[in-house]
Amino acid sequence: MLSIPDLATQIVDKSIKQSTDINCSTIFVVGNKSVGKSTLLYSFLDKTDNLRETLILEYLFGRKSVQKQGIDKNICHVWEYGGSLNMLKNVLPSVPIRGNYTYCIMLDLSKVKHIWHTLETSVKAFQDSINMNVLIKKEPELIIIGGKYDIFKNYDMEIKKVICNSLRSVAVLLKGNLIFFSSKEQPLVRRVKEVFHGIGFGNGFPVKDKVSNFNKPIYIPKGLDSWENIGIAPSTMEQIKARHLSMVPSETEIQKVPSTGTVQGSTSTYAEPMLDNLVKLKYNDLRNLSSLDVSMNIDFYNES
Repeated sequence: MLSIPDLATQIVDKSIKQSTDINCSTIFVVGNKSVGKSTLLYSFLDKTDNLRETLILEYLFGRKSVQKQGIDKNICHVWEYGGSLNMLKNVLPSVPIRGNYTYCIMLDLSKVKHIWHTLETSVKAFQDSINMNVLIKKEPELIIIGGKYDIFKNYDMEIKKVICNSLRSVAVLLKGNLIFFSSKEQPLVRRVKEVFHGIGFGNGFPVKDKVSNFNKPIYIPKGLDSWENIGIAPSTMEQIKARHLSMVPSETEIQKVPSTGTVQGSTSTYAEPMLDNLVKLKYNDLRNLSSLDVSMNIDFYNES
């Protein structure tokens, strides 16, 4: 029996084969649970469907006519990962990459104790996968997105400064872009939609005047920030981690497995029943594990 990623790959294979690397791009989005990944992608692709929980890996795509030709279309392949971060390293190498590749890490700024674990795990999986995926033909683009800025902006100034400096440091070290986002603030929705249109159909991450003030929603394209601007000496990932954790202890986000026979988010409107059945089988296997306590009820840490 084919695995879920293999079956998903077969389902989208026709769309991928019909496009060339010149006219397409690939975006992979990973991050905290319920941070707004699907909301962001639906806005980018102008989808009006009802949002549903991303259980493991979901594929979306967008098409845009090439203005000069009128017939050919640019295709943007979008993969959203909603599974366990510990399994991300096993999923990434099997994702089909076509054209320009952008890897997006979306962090929940409202849960500051979860930020470092999500960032570190996602970065490590990304770096390992680059060497394993033969379809990656040129250097990928990295975007770090700070979600739920509408909550984060009301936090203590020192906390905001620490978080912003840590994220800016990682972005400088890895030559990535950094942007803050909230689905509840329309200027930020428009800004991130413009960013995704740029990486999906245009000329890459839009280069505008940077916003580095930690009291404002950050917007820093790669190459426009420096260690000197941040106010610290050039650092390794381990040094950034040590500095961050000395100020903000880290916690791992715990993901619960549904305890009923119905997979959360599954409905009769799902387009691929074969995938749904495989997902249900996986959940049944998990529930049968003697080491799994599906009745646990853990309150996640959430600063206020």
